[in-house]
Amino acid sequence: MDSKLIEPDLKDRPHDTRVERAMRASSQAIYRSFTTGWEGWFALEGALIVDPVLNGQLFFVVEHEGKRHPHYGRFLTLEPDRKVELTWLTGKDGTQGAETMLSVDLEPRAGGCALTLTHRGFYDQERADHHGRSWERILAGLDKRLTD
Repeated sequence: MDSKLIEPDLKDRPHDTRVERAMRASSQAIYRSFTTGWEGWFALEGALIVDPVLNGQLFFVVEHEGKRHPHYGRFLTLEPDRKVELTWLTGKDGTQGAETMLSVDLEPRAGGCALTLTHRGFYDQERADHHGRSWERILAGLDKRLTD
């Protein structure tokens, strides 16, 4: 039996952030990083459980400033080398327990790709903006890791 894709209800959490970046890495490499390749650039090694199919589950642990932060999600859209959309849920220091939505849109270009990351469903704009600044840093690190 196929399970129905259920998107998070964001109507009471209208705050979001958007990051646009020209990446040197290929859209294929970035797509892989946001599906099966979380370890090393985001997740702790050995702390990833992933089933990259529609409604497939995602779990990993991030270590930041000496603390471990579990991340949970479900894949909502998978368009190879073009788009990954998933739910994103973390604790009080992250999404404050809210099931947010993360979209990564990729447009292949000569010498890399254009990436647009949108993270929606935050309780307040301050938390959304904090995530936006973090994503800018994280994406710069991912691009360096994939191209150096």
